[in-house]
Amino acid sequence: MRLEVLTILALSACYAPGDPDVDDTQPPEGDTDTDTDADTDTDADGDTDADTDADTDADTDYDPPEWCEPAQVGMLQHITTHPTQPYWVWHPDTDSLRVPTVLFMPGGNGSDAAGPGVFDKWFEHGEALPELRLVMITATDDSLTDEWDRVVPVVDEVLDCYGGDPDLVHLAGTSNGGLGAYEVMLDHHERFATLMGAPGVWMVWNPTAVEVALEGKAVFNGVGEHDSSWYPYVEQTHELLLGLGIDSVFEVFEGVGHIPEEGFDPYQMTAFWEEHSQ
Repeated sequence: MRLEVLTILALSACYAPGDPDVDDTQPPEGDTDTDTDADTDTDADGDTDADTDADTDADTDYDPPEWCEPAQVGMLQHITTHPTQPYWVWHPDTDSLRVPTVLFMPGGNGSDAAGPGVFDKWFEHGEALPELRLVMITATDDSLTDEWDRVVPVVDEVLDCYGGDPDLVHLAGTSNGGLGAYEVMLDHHERFATLMGAPGVWMVWNPTAVEVALEGKAVFNGVGEHDSSWYPYVEQTHELLLGLGIDSVFEVFEGVGHIPEEGFDPYQMTAFWEEHSQ
């Protein structure tokens, strides 16, 4: 059984040619340790809100490293020469350098070659994305499930190279990527504005760590209507989060199973990121 960011970083589900023939549709079982020493960070002035008055200065002072590949707007850009490569980036058509970012973690083994297919399935070739930068991290070798520690370095690199509001980085993932996103949030909650699983759950429920990590943050728990293996666990996670007073939503993707199919509505996801990037 396999384990499964406005700049957005995300882990997406995909069964691409060449991926190992494994069952990535089942929710996790067993026990793993969880870091319970998470702390809540705030800005130096004690304010946890993004400084929306700094746009002009940030845009004027921005000076990316010389080695950064130039942004390619309107297409999915494959980053293969940066220190934290590989990953894929969709750049918004805007002059602002303080756009939100989404880090999206894919499912399966997170194959780099599967990136374009995953992107097209989840985000309609980019048509579903508002003014945000989407970053999809992919595996350097056999499996992304062994590389969750790359997430924060990739975020830092993207912000350095292309700009973006560091207070508006959203973490998301699906299936194996959803498992990764939920675990990364516990360890690095101060870096992310929201959490999304589509689907995603914690492999071990640790209410103390979850409550600390998600204080003041919103969570999107999404699952396919016909994803019978994951549905009950995602719904249960949502109920547990509500019990802790966390701002949690439960969204059902009508008419689909574990991965996007015809009729899938990506705007359920993008609307969540827009709402929490104000």
